[in-house]
Amino acid sequence: MLGLSDDHERLTAVAGYVLTHRVQTITSRDIQRGDRTMRRLKRQDVITVCDQLDALGWVRPTLGLRSLNSLQWDVNPICHAMFEKRASAEAERRQHDREMIATMLRGTTA
Repeated sequence: MLGLSDDHERLTAVAGYVLTHRVQTITSRDIQRGDRTMRRLKRQDVITVCDQLDALGWVRPTLGLRSLNSLQWDVNPICHAMFEKRASAEAERRQHDREMIATMLRGTTA
């Protein structure tokens, strides 16, 4: 049950990243530099999440430009069209979170 919860959180974090940043291609490095949840992902975790996104029709694996070992996925452009409202809501939520953190940090340094 915990594994399902972790996978769901990871999956929604990567999907949210794809939507808010409107990326056309996503790499393993992009994913590992994303939000708090995504930073903890190891290479195999990234592959697992992207395999799930592939099964859902969100991404398609492609060869990376640098080497055969570089992991890269093309994002299905239909996702951006279908989830445009969700992308806006997610972007607003992320902006609100950043503002709250900035406010809290200003309050602790004063």
